[in-house]
Amino acid sequence: MSSFEQGKLDEYGHMDNLTGLHNLTGVLDHLQGNGEYSASDITVVIYLNIMNFKSFNQRFGFLGGNEFLEGVATEIERIFDQSLIARTGDQFIILSKKLQEDEIIEKLDQLRNAARKYERNLNMRIKAGIYKVRGDEAYPVLFIDRAKIACDDIIRVYDKDNNFYSDELNKKNELRQYVIDNFESAFKKRYFTVYYQKEVRALTGKVCGYEALARWMDPVHGMISPAIFVEVLESVHLVHKLDIYIIDMVCADLRDDINSGFCVEPVSVNLSRLDFELCDIMAEIDKCREKYGIPQKLLNIEVTESAIASGSTFLGGEIKKFRDAGYQVWMDDFGAGYSSFGNLKSYDFDMLKIDMSFIREFETNKKSRVILATIVNMAKELGIHTLAEGVETQEQYEFLRRIGCEKIQGYFFGKPKPATDIDRPKESTLEICEDVDYHEYYDDIGGINFLGSTPLRPKTMQVINNLPIGLYEIIDEKPIIIYANDAYRNFLSSLGISSVNEANKRNQNVDLTETKRLLEISKKAEMSSDKRAEMDLVVNGSVINTKIRFISRHGCKAAFAIVSRNITMHGEAKKSDNIQVAMAHVFSQYFRVDLYDEDGTVENIFLNSDQLAVADIESNAVKAVQMYSNMYLYEQDRERFRKFYDITTVLERVKKVDRDYLVDYYHSAIPGDNGRMQMYMILPFYYNDRWKYISCCRYADDVSDDRIYN
Repeated sequence: MSSFEQGKLDEYGHMDNLTGLHNLTGVLDHLQGNGEYSASDITVVIYLNIMNFKSFNQRFGFLGGNEFLEGVATEIERIFDQSLIARTGDQFIILSKKLQEDEIIEKLDQLRNAARKYERNLNMRIKAGIYKVRGDEAYPVLFIDRAKIACDDIIRVYDKDNNFYSDELNKKNELRQYVIDNFESAFKKRYFTVYYQKEVRALTGKVCGYEALARWMDPVHGMISPAIFVEVLESVHLVHKLDIYIIDMVCADLRDDINSGFCVEPVSVNLSRLDFELCDIMAEIDKCREKYGIPQKLLNIEVTESAIASGSTFLGGEIKKFRDAGYQVWMDDFGAGYSSFGNLKSYDFDMLKIDMSFIREFETNKKSRVILATIVNMAKELGIHTLAEGVETQEQYEFLRRIGCEKIQGYFFGKPKPATDIDRPKESTLEICEDVDYHEYYDDIGGINFLGSTPLRPKTMQVINNLPIGLYEIIDEKPIIIYANDAYRNFLSSLGISSVNEANKRNQNVDLTETKRLLEISKKAEMSSDKRAEMDLVVNGSVINTKIRFISRHGCKAAFAIVSRNITMHGEAKKSDNIQVAMAHVFSQYFRVDLYDEDGTVENIFLNSDQLAVADIESNAVKAVQMYSNMYLYEQDRERFRKFYDITTVLERVKKVDRDYLVDYYHSAIPGDNGRMQMYMILPFYYNDRWKYISCCRYADDVSDDRIYN
């Protein structure tokens, strides 16, 4: 319906002056039969709520807010073109005659995409409650009420934007009303109780704490979910009474455990944002502690991410007060809200509780694993501990343990239980519970970052990477380094190259073997399916292992990432400096070098070829030689090759030929080589009280075939 058509009822005050749509009065008038869209003709009502609109107004002013609302109104009219549309504040109401569920979802998706052009880079999510008219409603106004109820139900649900009204939702709404009517008597009759859920140290598998969870055990409705009664108590500004009540019971349970000689672990308690606004919550907690004689180290304070989303400096001061007093303050549900990383910048926390939504998609969405590892890595670098919620499987537990997440919580270790149902061992029985005196010790261990490149470095809030990384371009067949991190500059220094400029001067000399090899491996990376390649080369007497990744090409320019290590300086093999330098010069003459040991093993130590490092697959020398010959040599040469590489007879054969090495020639079976001849040499040497054998291979194009068999 056009704005002109909607304006037909303007004389009755039905128009919204800003958008030209109907106002709430106009919608209700239509539903009651005064107009085209009467209640009997309506099939669906959609109630839209624009989230974060207050922040938009604060940032861009009322004029900016009006422009946004006008833009959204235009898009709603365009997308829901056969509907009656109204605006009330920052909410919109859509009455439609014929729309199926899939059509509704599709149109709402179109609307959200269209609305982005008016957002000015501020995330303005649109929540939608949908009510499908049944025909048995007593009053038409119920259509709008139920659509709004469906919308309100997902206001705080970050990952859900559409919600259809249902009987279940109706029961939930009735239960909310029951809570409002009965919470006072529930306090008086002590219907509220505490359930405890284990927190387990990933490193040891021992219980290291509990989370206190409020439960309402009602004689009429049974257990009422905290998702319902906490929201209601917040709405009527009485949630602080509940939280103080729960903390008092926690302190009482802790005192009972201490007096009974049970193993005692810290308990984390949840606070609402309103707790800080409606009372001096720290003073109230201190009263509870002092009443039962509970030290600060046995109470951890959890603040939900949504509670601090507004960036209030007041709340930041309150968090600091708790930490200065000796409490740990944890951020709950990290990653579930709108501004996780901004909160980390603005506030100081001791622990991040990673929202269970990441674990929930652990098996179905591989991105979740990357995100989990990234959060743990970031937290470690910031000096913040981590706990993952919602763990339900051994695989999830093992993954979190492997990436260094310190604590785990979830049904894998048990559901929340009242204190009387928890198996609490005596202090002398610590097989399943952590000694509370060791908490700080394990927290120190937990600060080590398994995912970072500098696990031994103290936390200084500096970004450091020990992996030598560089970027270079090849322009007209000449490589030029355009970026090098500090580790790569140190790597160049280990080669006797003082700077990136000096390295680039060397790279301009295309006659240098190292430059030729770099160009060759770069081309190989660009042509390969995974855009990667690896090589070993000799630079200034040092053996360098280099890994290349092709990034992009534009015309005569091609960009590559490079990671290089000085094997001579950092290699694992226990070679003397003289042998390392000598071998480096040998390597430059051959496309592969292997090292055989008298114990019957073989190791590939240099490879500049399309051949595989067979020793990486099979270290047994006899099996590796057989595998290699089957892969890379003519069939008629294989048996002779295997006898040649019988390491147990090398010393004897060397004596017979009266020289320090053995040489033989074989046809290459690699596709494209066309039987090209290869020379193989075995050179024995004595090192660290044992015999070792260097095997070198290169092409021997200057040797004729008939020479081999004479």
